[in-house]
Amino acid sequence: VQVGSFAYNYLIEELSIAESRLRILKDQAEYVSALQKGPKDGGVAAIVDELPYVELFLSNTNCIFKIVGQEFTKSGWGFAFQRDSPLAVDLSTAILQLSENGDLQRIHDKWLQRSGCSTQSNQVDATRLSLTSFWGLFLICGIACFISLTVFFWRVFWQYRRYSPESEGHEIEEPEPPARSRRTFRTPSFKDLIGFVDKKEVEIKEMLKRKSGSDNKGQASQSSDGQPSSPS
Repeated sequence: VQVGSFAYNYLIEELSIAESRLRILKDQAEYVSALQKGPKDGGVAAIVDELPYVELFLSNTNCIFKIVGQEFTKSGWGFAFQRDSPLAVDLSTAILQLSENGDLQRIHDKWLQRSGCSTQSNQVDATRLSLTSFWGLFLICGIACFISLTVFFWRVFWQYRRYSPESEGHEIEEPEPPARSRRTFRTPSFKDLIGFVDKKEVEIKEMLKRKSGSDNKGQASQSSDGQPSSPS
């Protein structure tokens, strides 16, 4: 930071940068020396100063250094006059005329820019994010989706297995006293599975409750029929 620059207090108060990380530099020679040494050899990593001073420094060093990033603030400079001084209005009018007809920009380009010297870094594109920068996020989302789908299909298949008949044979004959009857079990198809998936969760729970209740009744009646009768 340059001696007497407002950037010193701005970095500490507005950006909360530790004062121990800032160095006061006097002139452009110290700027060059500190930047060439770098922070490891007792220099600095970057210079923070007003934009006109920075542009003048770049033009005097033949584009060895570059401006990185955007401006911290858009506050401009001004001229101080005594209160109610007529020079304030005249000077403001003159500056406005120079700005409107382009003379200010031509003065800036003449003294603060040189041909072939770009003040902005041409390596900004290297810091842009691409799809490969988010491969970790995509991987986590893919794994989470795969696990969720696996759990969902396993749960649906488990519920469907409980709901469908346990026997997968096409025809099973069971003797029933006193006559013989034939029960036919239909093999579950993919269409039945899709229809089962389309049902609501409440309907599936009710179906499983009814099936478990009917299974319990069937087992109870079978055990009662199998009990031997005592002779009278």
